[in-house]
Amino acid sequence: MTWRTIVIEKGGKLALKNNQLSIQQGEIRYSVPLEDLAVILVQNRETVITTPLLSALAEQGITLITCDGQHLPCGQWLPFGQYSRPLQLLKLQLQVSKAMKKRLWAEVVKRKIRNQAFVLEHLGYKQSSQRLNLFAQKVLSGDSTQQEGHAAMVYFKEVFGHTFCRKQENPINAHLNYAYSVLRSAVARALVQYGWLPQLGIFHCSEVNPFNLADDFIEPFRPLVDLKVWTLWQENQLTEELTPQNKHQLVALLNYEMHFKEQHYSVLAAIDRCIGSLQYAIKSHNAQYLKLPEMQALKEHKYE
Repeated sequence: MTWRTIVIEKGGKLALKNNQLSIQQGEIRYSVPLEDLAVILVQNRETVITTPLLSALAEQGITLITCDGQHLPCGQWLPFGQYSRPLQLLKLQLQVSKAMKKRLWAEVVKRKIRNQAFVLEHLGYKQSSQRLNLFAQKVLSGDSTQQEGHAAMVYFKEVFGHTFCRKQENPINAHLNYAYSVLRSAVARALVQYGWLPQLGIFHCSEVNPFNLADDFIEPFRPLVDLKVWTLWQENQLTEELTPQNKHQLVALLNYEMHFKEQHYSVLAAIDRCIGSLQYAIKSHNAQYLKLPEMQALKEHKYE
């Protein structure tokens, strides 16, 4: 299981050498084995990347993320043709019934709300946490009663204050959006590796969104980001412009820990486990076979 995430801040040249990522920044050189890498985040727009390296990244299933002028993720290099039977899976994806999509989405929403409830209880808002767990119990197929929205109204105002709104431009949202973007890229990477078309979502269906399916499956992972940003906020570490230190802390969330039925996995491994269960859930016509992550207190995963 690949696990390392590399952040390129100072530019330089990225190349392939002896089947390793070679990073040259002035007189300094670094080498990282490709088999260890999951994600490369390039923040400096002066970075040079060679074609042989891009080909090797695709072959190894490593995703590369580029940033815009504000150093926010804006593009992604994804592997192509990693899955052994892409046409078979494409047919399966196209044939998923609306009823099945609604059942899958209900499972995603229930787990997201329960993870949000964990965050609230962890922060001491037990009454609101209990309220969210009741919302989760009321989720119907397709979330037809919009329990996700009801939960969000309670959740964000408790976590970030009663005047907070996700549409505002402020340091909290800037940090949330940055971390969500990195997480979304990791989900998209796993989808492509398993042969899914990320454009075809089970709930999200925007015609201009190339990652509808990634936006579906990022949902249960979002509360982990929320808890980390809340921690930075309480420690007075949030600034108008994201600092390199904060970016590193947010990217590092990919190696934090989540639960699957009492077992511990890194976020990257949890994403892989989640996406890996999708095919079996669809083929079995049973949405409950979809494996989704459970929140725990912030903790970096220890690789053995």
